Amino acid sequence: MRILSLLLLAVTFNPLWAEEGPDKRFALFAALTDKTPPRLVTFAPSQLDPRSDANQRRLKTSSIRDDLTALRGAFDGLVLYGYHEAVSPRLLAVAKELKFRVVLLAVWDIKSAVELDGVADLANAHQNDFALGVLVGNEGITFNRYEAADLAFAEARLRRKLPKGIPLGTSEPLVGYKHEFIRNFGDFLAPNIHPFFDRPKLTAEPAAAWAREEAANLAKLTQKPVILKETGFPHDGKPGYTPETQKEFWAAYVKPGLLARPTDSANAWVFHGVAFEAYDLPWKSEESKLPVEKSWGMLNPARKPYPAFAVWEGIGK
Repeated sequence: MRILSLLLLAVTFNPLWAEEGPDKRFALFAALTDKTPPRLVTFAPSQLDPRSDANQRRLKTSSIRDDLTALRGAFDGLVLYGYHEAVSPRLLAVAKELKFRVVLLAVWDIKSAVELDGVADLANAHQNDFALGVLVGNEGITFNRYEAADLAFAEARLRRKLPKGIPLGTSEPLVGYKHEFIRNFGDFLAPNIHPFFDRPKLTAEPAAAWAREEAANLAKLTQKPVILKETGFPHDGKPGYTPETQKEFWAAYVKPGLLARPTDSANAWVFHGVAFEAYDLPWKSEESKLPVEKSWGMLNPARKPYPAFAVWEGIGK
């Protein structure tokens, strides 16, 4: 049984850049729908365990720079997960130096006025440096970290403080989009669509096709842009998952193109140019007790790339 049976639609999508050109409603949309779209990666610093506030302050700027420099050969955009006043401003300053094009800022604790206002301040400071968007929360409705009302309050606070040209969205697992509130929230959708969890019997290439199909169904249903924020194939953590199968997944995933547009809609499209994730993060397995959670990276914590990194490095060459 499909997770979202309500999304079983006959969807016709054009995987190529459409005749009408970029979507100019926001600078972020224009960048993602350009003829040469950016390549984004979800990013948390490789040497940071964020479970301790003190670690945020101990993280060296040189470590942030080394992380982003290692990524820059394959990626020119970042998708973040939260804000911390000791890290996030330094991170964006380094990203500007390294000429990243796109940044999706993020609020993890949507009940935190400090985090909400910090993201707004960063957006105001860097609105001319990057094509920006903001993700308000990550999987919090599905996993009961906050309620719909909290998300609405956070959106209202951000809308008052953000520059007018910066779009907002939120992120939930695929199952979360059965809720009308989540489908209608914000200017774009940013789902996490993981075949590892939802279709565990699929091998790499069918898993990639399934993730693209589900994103297309969401775009068609909602008539909104979809940035597929998380999908992927771990390189370890369970039999059958290796660096080679991870590379197979990503090669199949990006082969049809980083942008897909429905042939009968001007406002709906799917951006497939986000890799999950930048670095293996061992603390995530410690926290979740799931071995796989430390095995999604394009690079290991020593910044050595896995074979999948070469897939993203080769796009456009």
